[in-house]
Amino acid sequence: MIEEIRQLIRHTVLDAGKKLTPGEITLSVARQCGADRKTVRLAIKDLVRLGELTYTYIYGTSYLGRSFDRPVRISKRIVIKPPDKTCRPKEGDVVIDIARGAAFGDGAHPTTSLALRAMDAVLDDQLCLTGKSHLAGLDVGTGSGILAIALAKLGVEKVVGTDLDPCALSEATHNVWLNGCGPRVVITNSPLDRLAGRFSVIVANLAYPTLRRLAALMSGRMEEDGVLIVSGFKAPGAKGLTAAYAEQGLRLIQEEADREWICLVLRKRSQGVWG
Repeated sequence: MIEEIRQLIRHTVLDAGKKLTPGEITLSVARQCGADRKTVRLAIKDLVRLGELTYTYIYGTSYLGRSFDRPVRISKRIVIKPPDKTCRPKEGDVVIDIARGAAFGDGAHPTTSLALRAMDAVLDDQLCLTGKSHLAGLDVGTGSGILAIALAKLGVEKVVGTDLDPCALSEATHNVWLNGCGPRVVITNSPLDRLAGRFSVIVANLAYPTLRRLAALMSGRMEEDGVLIVSGFKAPGAKGLTAAYAEQGLRLIQEEADREWICLVLRKRSQGVWG
């Protein structure tokens, strides 16, 4: 019975469309399984003690969420973990070490998870990049460097991560070193319009206004038949971004939601014809 309650707590936390307080989770799980609230609260404490869940505090209110102080599987192949933790990867797994810091991108936010899942699919020969060799990748607004590192570990030969924040540049560089990706990942503060070359896959986990403003610039940096992954915005913005990038010759090929957050995968038109 206890393990059933724990499993219900896990599903309630992970499947929720919003942040939940411990009280909301306790009430929901108690109703689902008919257990008393004291038993559910004890099960929650066990999951926190085991490092599976953690408390966060926002504006004086406590919430319960998945803990990233342990290895966490994000997608079919991608596992994120702190540098001081160990894990036993499955064959084909991509394990990414991310040190805690101030820069955005430890994997906990839905927008990061969405982008990572989309990258895994795109680079697993499921979407568009089949037959391409010598892939080049770009992570716009790299933050912790997690997406740039994932690009490299998923098989992209040369990756550039850009950011204007000195803190992000420092932390991203450190995380690249932690993951042994130095020869393949370059972290830079060069603006998008000053980067040389074109890229097979571009990922940008940024706010809606920035993604819309950068539509022409990012499209201009893409190879023909290249793929763009954008995340960092909520559902109402999906239609506007799809239209903005369509004007630049990009077609929507995949859309995924996690709670109220959205991730779009778009493909650049080749020689004036949709591929």
